[in-house]
Amino acid sequence: MANVNARRFLPFLFALLQVTPVATTWAACTVERAVPGEPALFVRHFSPECTETERAAQAVPAGEILEALKAGKGVSVRNGVVTGDLLLTRLPTVPLASVPLPPSVLATMTGSSVTEARVIRGPFVISNSVFDGYLDTQLKPDMVEHRMLGDMIVIQGPVTFHGTTFTKNVDLSRTIFLGPVDSSEAVFLGNAFFLTCTFDKSASFEKTAFAGPTRYYQAVFHGPVTFLRAGFSGLTNFLSVTFKKESSFSRAYFKMGTGFSGSRFEGISDFSEAVFEKNVFFMHAVFIADTYFRRATFRGEANFSDANFKAKDDFAKVFYQQEPNFTRAKFATPRSSAGFENPVFLAIVGTALYSRTYGRRSRHRS
Repeated sequence: MANVNARRFLPFLFALLQVTPVATTWAACTVERAVPGEPALFVRHFSPECTETERAAQAVPAGEILEALKAGKGVSVRNGVVTGDLLLTRLPTVPLASVPLPPSVLATMTGSSVTEARVIRGPFVISNSVFDGYLDTQLKPDMVEHRMLGDMIVIQGPVTFHGTTFTKNVDLSRTIFLGPVDSSEAVFLGNAFFLTCTFDKSASFEKTAFAGPTRYYQAVFHGPVTFLRAGFSGLTNFLSVTFKKESSFSRAYFKMGTGFSGSRFEGISDFSEAVFEKNVFFMHAVFIADTYFRRATFRGEANFSDANFKAKDDFAKVFYQQEPNFTRAKFATPRSSAGFENPVFLAIVGTALYSRTYGRRSRHRS
């Protein structure tokens, strides 16, 4: 009799299993797969109760994200694991003229020969997650090496990488970010390339860790940007970057060589208490608004040759391991003396005083 009842129950069990729920449950671990009122959004929200093992077992394939983007959907992954390479070069291109761009971005692109773009229409959110693969806008499956492509990526919605660890290289070069960008507390274990990117709104890389080489060459920040307490462990390139609004590198740490040469700071720039362990170059940099280097530490060469400070400059209590280079640098106001706050100056004065005193004693004894 029990076997008969079991046979009667099996069809109902199979029917129940074939129903696709909005959320998948593994004990206390739940995965939200839809957000009410947001049909054009690819969603994978893992609950905080999910263990690392459960998140890994239900990892989100990068291929699924790519298909959602191709369908014109936005992406929202939270507390999850993304596996595989997400090559945004696989998105279809459209005429750039068909993509609505604000006047600020159009002005930046004056003289550009770009005619095509790949578009991400919704938000692009991968937060508090692990991205175990390449995220790339310049690499195609058949390419054996990177090269700058002729088109661009336009992300129309906000971008959030807050708290996410990227285990491999990230190259978002030639991307136009029309919405705000929040990459605070993210970790980039490989290369992090943002070459010739345009950030139209605010951008935050606060407390972000860059373990490998980092490049923002020729990027343009139309909104305020912060790298407060960010850590750069590899070679860092901010060459020829334009900061339209305020920019903060306060308490940032630069372990290797760093370049800001040719950059233009149109808003207030703050490098107070930043630490540069190796050589740093600000050659031909232009500071239109006030700039602050108060209590910054330069353990290698600090080269400000041909820099132009058009407003207030604050170098109070800066530590120089070696004599800084301000050759041909221009200042809007008479520059305050390095005085006794400069340890290099103190060392020179101390040596001179010691030599003078020792010389007098030697002559007196003779």
